[in-house]
This record gives sequence, C-alpha cells and structure tokens, in this order.
Amino acid sequence: MEIKLTQVQQWAEEAGRIALRYFNHVAAERKADRTLVSRADREVEAFLVGCIQETYPDHGVIGEEGTREAGGEWLWAIDPIDGTRAFLSGLPIWAISLGLLHDGLPVWGLLYLPITGDFYYTEDDGAFWNGQPIHCSSPKPWEASTLLCVPSNSHRRYDLSAFPGITRALGSTAVHIALVARGIAVGALTGHTHIWDVAGALPILEQAGGTVSYLSGQPFDPTALLDGNRAPEPILAAHPGVIERLRAMIRRGKGSSSGMRM
Repeated sequence: MEIKLTQVQQWAEEAGRIALRYFNHVAAERKADRTLVSRADREVEAFLVGCIQETYPDHGVIGEEGTREAGGEWLWAIDPIDGTRAFLSGLPIWAISLGLLHDGLPVWGLLYLPITGDFYYTEDDGAFWNGQPIHCSSPKPWEASTLLCVPSNSHRRYDLSAFPGITRALGSTAVHIALVARGIAVGALTGHTHIWDVAGALPILEQAGGTVSYLSGQPFDPTALLDGNRAPEPILAAHPGVIERLRAMIRRGKGSSSGMRM
C-alpha cells in the first residue's frame, strides 16, 4: 500500500491550523470515561476522517472521538490531539497522530506537532524526523541525564528510584514513543493506552530499531485493541537491547492496578 507522504503531511498541517485556532481559546469538557476533550479534538478528527474517506474510500477509520468506520484489511487510527490535557493547559507538547494498520498491525505512521512544527514519519527506508533519519539509542551506560518518558501520575504508581537518569511527563504518549525512536529518550512507559494513542508512533519506533512490550514482559498485541478498548496493562517502548534491563527498574507501587493517564 503506497501512502502519499506529502499529502498526509498537508492533512496534518491543516489539522494543526484547526487546532491552533482553539489553542488557549477553548473550554475543556469531560467524556463519559472522565477523560478530557474539546471542540478542537472533534473538529480535527472530523477533518481527517473526511480526508481519508475521500482518498482511501475502501479503508476503515477508528478515532479517539468516536469515529468507527468499518473497512477491509486497511484501518486508519486517528488521535486528533494526542495530549489533550497539555493542549488545554496551553503547553506545547501535543501532536496530531495518524497510523495505518494492515490486518490489525501498525505499518505506517505520522506525527505532527503544530507548536514546534516537527514531523515524525515512516517511509520504506526508515524513520524520519523533519527529513532526517532517526534511530534508537544503542545500548550504552546510562547517566544522570538519561531520559525516561513516563505518564504524569507515574509517581503514584511506580517506584522508579532504581533508574539512574531523569523522568519526564511531556504530555503526549505518541511523542514519548517518537523520542525513543529519535534516540533522545532511552524508553517510554505508557498508561493503559488505546490503539489510536500508539498506532502512529509504533511504526516510527519499529523502523528506528525499537520495540514495545507490555510492562509484564508479555508481547503487545495491537489487534486486541481494535474494538476501542484500553490495553490491559502499561506498555514499555525501548531499544530491544535495553528493554529487559529497563523493565526491571520499573517497580509497581501501591495503587498500580488503577489506570494511568498521560
């Protein structure tokens, strides 16, 4: 399946312009599951769904804000604003995420950060950030400045004292995973994510040499999330040469059975 990268980038840029019209000028709302949403999320999703349906009419679409369009072997997963909490707080790290799945497996992805202008995406020959090839950091000694991206409430769920570096919650699950792909972060711990949270970022990570698994060590199966349900446990993204060592440093704390949010 050939994807026209420049066309999807244009969609993402226009979606970014829609979101930016609301940035710092829109009220937060609560969905039934108590997560945040805004008019911006819904308008961006509607715009992207329209673009996909016009260009790829045989493809299915699933989106965070309720889109469920059945298709064949190809399915787009959209997170119109990954990092809604950051967006509504006026913070810069949020992204428009588009992932394409083939028979339930993420095979192509694109992230766009409207505030910074950054693009992360895949092509046949690898993963890229603003046109530059990116790769996961190879295994090496960790330092005090080594970055691990975590959800915002990880301090309530985990004991991370064994990790020698720093932890940061930047606001977007997809961006956290992209930073692992870029070699900026050694790993990214997610909450109990949906497929649209990760579908755009996972192909980027894979093409950059990274991998994911559930925090327990069980393989991550994206096909189990195609019904819109959350992942049964947190996901860990890292270079395959360090993921086991990193997993051993993330210790569950009291209350860790509850869901984690970004």
